[in-house]
This record gives sequence, structure tokens and C-alpha cells, in this order.
Amino acid sequence: MDSLLRCFQTIILLILLLSPTAFGQTQAGPGQYTEEAPLGSWNIFGLETASSLGSGLCQMARVGPASILVSPAVTSLNPGTSFSLNLSFNQTQLFKYWLVNTGVLKTNGNLPFRCWQLDYLGLSQKISHWTLGFGWALTENYGRPGLDYNHFEEGVLYNQLNLWQNGHQTNYAFSLARELNRRLSLGVSFIWYRGHLERNLEESWPVDNIKMIDYRYQKIKGFYPVFGLSYILTDWLFVALSLIPAHERKVHGQNNFNYDSPQTDIEIVGQASDIIKRPLITGLGARVTLRPNLSGYLEAVYFTWKNYSFSYFGETQTRNFRNVVRLGTGIEYRTKLRFLGRLWTTPYFLGLTVDPQPMTEVSSTYFFLTFGSGISTDLMALSFSTAIGLETGSGQHLKHQRISITLEFYPDLRKTSGENKK
Repeated sequence: MDSLLRCFQTIILLILLLSPTAFGQTQAGPGQYTEEAPLGSWNIFGLETASSLGSGLCQMARVGPASILVSPAVTSLNPGTSFSLNLSFNQTQLFKYWLVNTGVLKTNGNLPFRCWQLDYLGLSQKISHWTLGFGWALTENYGRPGLDYNHFEEGVLYNQLNLWQNGHQTNYAFSLARELNRRLSLGVSFIWYRGHLERNLEESWPVDNIKMIDYRYQKIKGFYPVFGLSYILTDWLFVALSLIPAHERKVHGQNNFNYDSPQTDIEIVGQASDIIKRPLITGLGARVTLRPNLSGYLEAVYFTWKNYSFSYFGETQTRNFRNVVRLGTGIEYRTKLRFLGRLWTTPYFLGLTVDPQPMTEVSSTYFFLTFGSGISTDLMALSFSTAIGLETGSGQHLKHQRISITLEFYPDLRKTSGENKK
């Protein structure tokens, strides 16, 4: 009788797992962490290097090679040649996702996901009034905390379940900026991206010699432009505009389902082509020079998530999203010191960000406190910052932390400095 009951339960689970809807959107609704949700926040806007991360995630009005991802016009203000790389650490808490805390598996609390990664390499080159930029960036991470479940009765293993998910998106950027006059610059970036998302579910019943594996892999690709404008209004006020049009991601998926038991062996292989409609994003950023060594930053980024849509293995998923505005503000204070016969500049960053998430079923918002510091000379700059986000609205008090370490080189400034000394 127990064997018959177990077989019946297996058949029901098999039917559920073969449904794209059940696999992509579980019974109780995963809240923020749906199938395709990036870690931390839905509101991905370029990539925050240490200086922008520390000053309230304000990127658009900040000069640096990473501007090509969000504000290409600002790259015209870079030194003649500049190169940068960024290393980041992410620590994100999740509660509801996939089969976890959505009606199948229960946990006692939030589950953490941690990762270190080199996530940005950038280069810009100024040629007369033109500036060329090149960049490589890991902008979205789709990883989830893996889970192993084992059920024992009187020392006998009756049920095992293992699930994991990983993936990321990589952006390849080329930008072109033109300095029209000493105040106004225009720029455009072309972003090609590639990515993947894979997830695996394995479940077995050793006593009955039954094993089931459901593996799914998706390739992601797409393209979008970024348009930018920057303008020096006064000696103390600089503004930048950015626009990313709505565009589509193309997703090609493959799935492989295997079910083995003493009575039968089942293998199902399938493919699907899906489309993800991404929202229009526009933003306005400003830098206010309060003192020669003190700058303030303000930024507002508008995401039209209401027009977002997502399909999973040929079936459209429900995503009731709303448009949101991410707000950030920060300051940068710089001091100078002489060490080893050289003049060094030490910046200090401090900022706040309000980051509302687009879901309508759950009113979730992250509040970020950001801070950092660094040191620089006429040749290079090393910066390090952290952003600590506390979430409200979901009832789970999720936390998200990011640390960025950025190294930048400016070889042309070294040459200019050497010529001036002569």
C-alpha cells in the first residue's frame, strides 16, 4: 500500500513538474524572486563601480570609464586615455523562490547567496573632440541558494531532493561621444549582451529505487542602445541625461526530463524560443560642486516595468509590475596628503538610495546606506565602497550588500604631469 501511495504521489509530482507554469511560477508565488529575477534588485542600471556605489549609486553625472553603460556623453570628460577594472562581492538574502517557501519546501528563515567576481573592464580614448569607449561587464546574476533535503525514518533514507540554479548576463559595450563645445556633449553606446540561466532538480526515493531529474538551460541574447547628453550649466552645476529604449531579449531554452523506476523509464527532451520584453529606462543625474574639494550628487532613474512581459518555455507568465523611480543622493569629500614624496588625493563617499521594486502583489522597497573611500595619484586611483540595503514590505526583512573595489589608470595624466615638471 505504501509503495502504491508513493507511486501515486510521484505521478502527481511528475505532472506538475512537466508543466512550464509550475516550474516557472510556483504555487504560492515567489514574490520578488521569480524565474528570471536578478539577485538583489530588479532595477539594474549599468554597473556601480566603487565611486558611484559609495555615493548613493549615482552614476550618470560621474566621470569615469564605466559611464559608457549608462551615460555615454560623460565619457567625453575622461582624461585622454583611461582604463578601469572592478571587483565586487555580493551577499543577498532570499526567502521565496522556485520550490522554496512557495508551498513545497519550508525553511526557518532567509537563505543567503554570496559571490565574488570580476565584473567590469573598461577603456576610453580621447581623439580630438571625440571619445571612444569599450567595456565588458557582468550586470545580472541569476544564482540562487542551492538546497539539499533528506528525509529519514528510523535511520532509513526515504527521500532525497537537490535543487540549484545559476546564471549571469554579460554586456559588451562600444560608445562614441562628441564634445560639441566646452559645455555640451552628446554620446551613444551600443550594448550587445549574452547570458545563460540553468536550473536542476533531482529527487529520488532510494527505498523504491526511483529517481527523477529535471534539467533546464536557457541562452539569452539581445541588443540595445544607450543615448546620453551632458551639460555644464554653471561652474558649480553639471547635469546628465540618459535613455535606454524598450527592447526584447531572445531566449532559447532546452529541457531534459528523466524518470527512472523499476517499472518504467521516461525521457522527455524539449526546446522552446521565448521573448522577454524589457522596459524603457530614463534618468537624470546632477553633480553640484559645493566646494573645490566637496561635491554632491543627485540621481533619479525611471523604469517602465508596467510594459514588461516574460514567457517561459512557450508559456506567458503573469508579471503584474508597476513603474518605479529609483532615487539616490551622495557626497564626495576629497583631502590631499604628501607621502613618499608624492601628492595623494583621498576621497570619502557617503550616500543614500531608495530602490522600490516593481511587483504589485508585494510592496517591497530597499533602502541603501552607502559609503567608501580610496586613494589616487596622477597615474592611478584605487577606490573601495559598500552598499548595505535593508528591505521592507515583504515581511521577511531581506538584506542585500554589495562591495566594490575599483582600480583606474590614467597614463596621459602621468605624461602631462611629467611635462609640467620639466
